[in-house]
Amino acid sequence: MPGRDRPKELFKPVLEPGKGIGGINLGAKVQEVLAILQRHPEVFTNVEIKFCAEDLNSMDLLIECPDIGMNVIFCSREQRVRLIEFYRPRDFTILYCDVPCCGPKVLPTLPSVYHQLGPAMPGFYRDDSQMYWLAYPGVTFMFPISFNFAHMFKDERHLTMVLPDGSTPVASRIRIHPMHDSLGHVPLPLEIDSLYMEPVTVSLEGTMTFETRGCRLDFTCTPQDVVGQLGQPSSIMQKRVDKLRIHAKQTTGCAHYFFNYSDLGIDILFDARQHSIRKLVMHTNCPEHADFNDYTKCNFR
Repeated sequence: MPGRDRPKELFKPVLEPGKGIGGINLGAKVQEVLAILQRHPEVFTNVEIKFCAEDLNSMDLLIECPDIGMNVIFCSREQRVRLIEFYRPRDFTILYCDVPCCGPKVLPTLPSVYHQLGPAMPGFYRDDSQMYWLAYPGVTFMFPISFNFAHMFKDERHLTMVLPDGSTPVASRIRIHPMHDSLGHVPLPLEIDSLYMEPVTVSLEGTMTFETRGCRLDFTCTPQDVVGQLGQPSSIMQKRVDKLRIHAKQTTGCAHYFFNYSDLGIDILFDARQHSIRKLVMHTNCPEHADFNDYTKCNFR
């Protein structure tokens, strides 16, 4: 029927090695991931944002969904996903080629993972975590190994499927990462024509230069100049009127106004009388700020 609401799209946790899961992709921005989580509250019932307040620039930003045991880890500088991790794969069903590879009804054992994802080069054992890493391009399964059996997994020429006590290792973590970087050190590279994280140079004289697109703003620019260089703003807002303004000897009769460019991480304040730039505001999208997730991080210097 015309005008009838479309049925809500369900979240489908399909594992795509080297890309992501259910639309939560490597290289995605914080805003894009949070938008997906907000669209599916039936799955992501509890969302926690974690960060180091003392070192926001070098320590990772993390979005955790503890109810399903998922961590989405972001590079702090670019605020883009570098790694997706499931730390309780027994509790959440993940599909690979539309077949469950883990979950309450499917244990992610070493033989089952090896059978479903196909033969691979033997993984490697890490003494620091006492885990055996079975690494495929774009996804890694991590199996805790008892100290008594660790020696069986240190020979990378052989893959032990069944332990001497008759049990088989079960994965306790699954990591989705770039194809040839099992640690997910950095996010996937941006597309060549992407303007995200474009370097922006700001001077104390009131100039703002966008290095990639090659445009420059200063305090003489009008709204027409700005739109001509940056396009239409995301929104336009009037500046809040100062309550003490009623005591001023002169009033303009109208308020200064902002052009908000949320996708660029900037606000531009215009003078109400001169209609020229009065102030330039850059946003860092800091998790501690009230406007977190309202703006993309501006890569200014």
